[in-house]
Amino acid sequence: MANAVKAVARYVRKNGDEESARILRELCEALESGQPFVLTRLYDTTPKAFELAMGLLTDWRFDRHLTERRFAKYFCQQDED
Repeated sequence: MANAVKAVARYVRKNGDEESARILRELCEALESGQPFVLTRLYDTTPKAFELAMGLLTDWRFDRHLTERRFAKYFCQQDED
């Protein structure tokens, strides 16, 4: 997810005054905190910001999947004590 986050951060720094940058920042904050985000707000972004949001969501979902698999692996193991 680091690459998607870096790309979003670059966009936000470069376009900080735009509504698209604010929306991307709020999406990142929502994903990090587990808070809700109204996805229809992405319709109000530029095509580039929308593309970055989709990349961020894709990477976030993949990272969550990996984390869940790691948890499942460790919780299913028998203690060897």
